[in-house]
Order: sequence, then structure tokens, then C-alpha cells
Amino acid sequence: MLDAAGFNDMRGYIKRRVSYARYRVGSTWHKVYISEVKQERDGTVRVIVHINSGGQNFTVNRVELYNTDNELWAHQDCSITVATGQTGIHFWFDFNIKEEVS
Repeated sequence: MLDAAGFNDMRGYIKRRVSYARYRVGSTWHKVYISEVKQERDGTVRVIVHINSGGQNFTVNRVELYNTDNELWAHQDCSITVATGQTGIHFWFDFNIKEEVS
């Protein structure tokens, strides 16, 4: 069974190792840095990415999260459209560490 220190170490590992994200519009990839990594009250580690629109409209069809070794950690296929005039998208990945006994 994991104790509190074990959970905290796992959360700290995620915070230290997450590095950047990239998103795809059509078939073109764009790299973006992490806006914020925070721990929610329930212990979930939330990694937030802001995708800036630059005043243009476009549709994001995939977002990927990478670690400090440039290895893919997580991804999400999506279809998020940004309309002209919107500032962008706040996209996040939640990591919730749980222990299950079988």
C-alpha cells in the first residue's frame, strides 16, 4: 500500500518530468510550452496548455504531451474549433494516481 509520501513523490515526478505539448491543425504540428502544472485539492496533477489563436480561426484535432526526454506521455484526439476573435484554447491533462488492491 502506498502511503502519503509515495503519492506525493509520484505527483512530484509528474510535475518535474512534463516538458511541453504539441497540437495538430489539419496535418501541421505546433509545439507549445506548458502554461501551468498544479495539484488540485483531490491530489490530481493538472497540466495546462494554452493554445493561442493569433486571431485566426482553426480546428485542433489532436493534442500531445511530452516528457523531458521528448517521449510521448499522453494524447487526446479532439475537434476543437477556435473562431475569429477568440483568444485561444485552454487544454489540460489530468493525472490522478490511485492504488487498487486486487
